[in-house]
Amino acid sequence: MAPKPAWSEAKLRVVFGEIPGGGDELVVESTGRRCQVLRVAGKTLHCIVLPADAPVDPEAKVWSWRWAGHKKRGAA
Repeated sequence: MAPKPAWSEAKLRVVFGEIPGGGDELVVESTGRRCQVLRVAGKTLHCIVLPADAPVDPEAKVWSWRWAGHKKRGAA
């Protein structure tokens, strides 16, 4: 699956650790991609993918984001 293009919406789920707040920024450790959290619903983060050259909001808290492994679903 190809990465989402800049300015597209994405939903991320927090598996463990603290939950970022709205307006915070996530930086994916493995790729350096950035997402801004628009809103939080429980453990689901509704985000927008930022372009690489987007300015960093000095008021936003920046979080290091790491993908958690998951079980592959078998074909039925």
